[in-house]
Amino acid sequence: MTNTYCNFLIALLIASSACLANAQSQPSVAIITGEIRDPTAREITFSYQPPSALDSAEERVVLDSLNRFALEIPVVRGALARGHYEGGQPRWKWMQWIGYFLFDHSPFIFFVEPGDSLHVTVEEGFFGPSYSFSGPDADNSRFLTELFPRLRGIRLDYEDLKVEDFSRQADQWLQDQLEFLAEGREEYALSPIFVDYATAYFNYGWARLMISYPTEYRFANHHENRDLPPEYYDFLQEIPLVDEKAIGVGNYNTFLLRTLDWESEVLKPPRQPREAIGPLPSERGELGEVSRPSWQLSEVYDLSDLELSEETLAQLDALYEKEGQRPKLSQMVDLSAVGLLSATQARLDSLYEKKGSPKLSHMLYLSAFGLSQTAQAELDSFYEKNGRSYTTISSSKEEVARVDTTDGALMFFMPINVQMESFKRTPKLSEKVSLSAIDLSKATQTQLDSMYEHRQPLKLSEEIDLSSLGLSEAICAQLDSIYADTGSRIIWSFSKRYNLAKEKLEGRVLYWFLARELIGGFERGGSEAFALAQRKWEDFQQINPYPEYIEAVQAVLNKVLKLQPGQPAPEFTLDDLDGQPVSLSQFKGQVVLLDFWASWCGPCISDLPNLRRIKEKTAALPVVFLNVSIDTDETAWREAIDKHEIKGVHVRANGFSSDVAKSYQVTGIPSYYLVDSQGLIVENPIIRDTAEIVATIEKSL
Repeated sequence: MTNTYCNFLIALLIASSACLANAQSQPSVAIITGEIRDPTAREITFSYQPPSALDSAEERVVLDSLNRFALEIPVVRGALARGHYEGGQPRWKWMQWIGYFLFDHSPFIFFVEPGDSLHVTVEEGFFGPSYSFSGPDADNSRFLTELFPRLRGIRLDYEDLKVEDFSRQADQWLQDQLEFLAEGREEYALSPIFVDYATAYFNYGWARLMISYPTEYRFANHHENRDLPPEYYDFLQEIPLVDEKAIGVGNYNTFLLRTLDWESEVLKPPRQPREAIGPLPSERGELGEVSRPSWQLSEVYDLSDLELSEETLAQLDALYEKEGQRPKLSQMVDLSAVGLLSATQARLDSLYEKKGSPKLSHMLYLSAFGLSQTAQAELDSFYEKNGRSYTTISSSKEEVARVDTTDGALMFFMPINVQMESFKRTPKLSEKVSLSAIDLSKATQTQLDSMYEHRQPLKLSEEIDLSSLGLSEAICAQLDSIYADTGSRIIWSFSKRYNLAKEKLEGRVLYWFLARELIGGFERGGSEAFALAQRKWEDFQQINPYPEYIEAVQAVLNKVLKLQPGQPAPEFTLDDLDGQPVSLSQFKGQVVLLDFWASWCGPCISDLPNLRRIKEKTAALPVVFLNVSIDTDETAWREAIDKHEIKGVHVRANGFSSDVAKSYQVTGIPSYYLVDSQGLIVENPIIRDTAEIVATIEKSL
């Protein structure tokens, strides 16, 4: 060993011993050492979950002259960690969700526990890496790296998916995963902490599927599942809402979020004509027999500022339940623009309402799997007859993407360096509706497909007839604005969920969950949610007994405050399409609309029509539209710009882990920042009201 490496290891061991002497509630230290043979870069960033389990932490290390590294990770309970190269071009790519972690260009993954001492050797290869681990709990990491590619996920098509078919598939998924874990326990000496983590991941993965089914069904079919029996929610009595061992497991957090959202609807005092709710949960937090939530408009959106009477709210809810979220095709696309007669438009509306489920070939580019048209038709038939579901498996053994149906299930086997997302496509209107049945020309069909692809979300007043309620034009306009404002839903849900959590959760789980809610409100909720989170933050500081949660939330708040209105926009320099450097500061004297986006981001593409309108209305003003892509695939970035004809200045930040994305705290996209002519942040807008944004731009000059 080199002296530097020895000294660092000794320092880590001393730190570990000191930490182990602390109280059990304090974090211990896991020591990770290793070497990478034939690495593709000198620097590696390790991402892991800190003891608070509220976010992810990172530490960057530099390989020594013998390609070795050493680091320490603070741990209270078991945690997953990953490493990925900084710079360089990895020879392979593995993408798989596990808990909070997305493994992408990662040399390896591992699982650590308090006091762990783990050594790993990574042997790079053309089709992926091979690993060897040593240490007391090395089998945990062996299991992850050697068996996890075999783990089968579940992909469901919720269109017309009956509850009994869904339940069968969800139960089978859980059984498969638990059998997978049992197989691992026979082959490997898995630690109790790891088994607890994996068990919670699988159990709450199943519970997450179950609690999400009614909502997923509603989104896919534009109406509720009327066949959902009241006893469907009995499964909530089979799995605990409060489980401290599951803290840090991503599926558990999602399950809590969706269950509390569901309960906030069920427990809301009913108004007519809503059906009776039934017995309420007991004081112990157990759910009794309750009817399904009705998802009324007034319970999804905060309409309190409109001061509508209870009778008017009930009428509005009844109209929305009857007519809303089931728009006609003629409401979404101007069929008269292509010269269609009223009778033809009505026929198209009828066909669209009765549209069947899309074929597999409408959702995936099956030709990319080397399938002929005949083979694609056969696969469509197989998909339809076998539950309309498929599974994707990534493996280093696969050299090309292929399809397999030999086991009676539809399986897509992918090379590690290929994403299934790259094979997905959005069905065209002509694939949802048989336009040829109306004897439309090919040119008209093509035009309708294009109009349908670029359609805009409907206003509430376009979905339901508000005139029957006798409301003023001003109130109708306010309803449209609230309905279009996704931020309004975020704020309303955040407030209800935070308050309900204080009633339903307890112990460490309660304060961990509240801290996560606050962090989400500060980081992702917009200005109104930020103000609400600040008010809740004052409450949290008074009631929370765990100092680490105070510290974690305060750290996020301090970071977010740097991007509040009036603060200098972080400077950056990135290359444009021609490879020339572009800096934010070079646009001083002009207003800049920063647009963080990616070629694969559906919501980003959906915002393009609004952005085009803003560009048209500000064409005569000194405004720069600076599009910052977080694409890691340069070719996909360039092709998306051409395909969607995106105007403005284009640069690429190369992923969420890039310095630019981090400095603007971009954890999801699309994300926008408006910067004034002096280089100060004006706001973090949501692209919805183009007139409002144009007015703000004019004030920022």
